[in-house]
Amino acid sequence: MKRYFLILIAITFSLISCENSKEKTVSATEGNDPAIADEYVVVNLKDFHSKAEDLVGKTIIIEGTVDHVCKHGGQKMVIVSKDTDKRLKIFTGENMAAFNTDIEGENVYVIGVVEEERVDENYLREWEGEVKSGGEIKKEEDKLNTGQGHENKEMENDKSAELEQINNLRKKLKESGKDHLSFYSLVCQDYKVVDADESSPENE
Repeated sequence: MKRYFLILIAITFSLISCENSKEKTVSATEGNDPAIADEYVVVNLKDFHSKAEDLVGKTIIIEGTVDHVCKHGGQKMVIVSKDTDKRLKIFTGENMAAFNTDIEGENVYVIGVVEEERVDENYLREWEGEVKSGGEIKKEEDKLNTGQGHENKEMENDKSAELEQINNLRKKLKESGKDHLSFYSLVCQDYKVVDADESSPENE
């Protein structure tokens, strides 16, 4: 897996350096490892949220700077880019080792599958009931990814902050005119810390 990943990264450098007006893909033609997807979509973080709806279920390659690694188990990291205020939550895939906190501040290339978390009124009502009854934090809530603002790491277990978030989501849901809100995250298959001289020109 690692060998194929490095081959893909080498190909990706040239793709990301090109004009980004069209969606680009890179084929995994080396070897016959069934764990390797047939096609990867190269996506810039600044474009991810505008394209995410069409990327659900697809395997993508994306670059960003690791802003935060969850201290409780290392199952989540958040990447950012100076080109945008958008953020992306990335979760470890099945049988993957936890993310190491040492990579905070490093640039990384990540291969992963885009997932969608839908929030509707039933979801919010259930979550609100759990919070008010003193239950545990809704596990799915951790996957909600607005792609904006700053993650408040000190208030993850604060019930009042949860209720405020629920109210804010309910307001956004009403304003959207839709029956649900969509939040997108990435389930990591593999990643590589990028040396400064390897980073693509678009992120300089």
